[in-house]
Amino acid sequence: MKLQVSTNDFYEAAYYLLNGCELVDIEGAKVNGKIICSCILTGDSISELQLSYLNGKAQANILNLRRMVGQVSAWVHTAKKQLKQQLPGANSRAQEEGGDA
Repeated sequence: MKLQVSTNDFYEAAYYLLNGCELVDIEGAKVNGKIICSCILTGDSISELQLSYLNGKAQANILNLRRMVGQVSAWVHTAKKQLKQQLPGANSRAQEEGGDA
């Protein structure tokens, strides 16, 4: 089984994806009334990539990174919308304020 890394940092996730890693899942949990999502990624060199990223030695084509961050953001936004409909009580704040979630 390949090592998996979980992150809620869009730039970190984009960096891994640009370097050949795979997005396995997007998980979410309700924290203080908000849904927080994490990207679960895997890949053969994800340990080395994580060390490079966390030590400030990561390198990427800035245009490709910017595009991938946008894509990760879109995926997380879509997952968050789906989770709002599935998680119990996720819509309670909007309903209390008289609006729709």
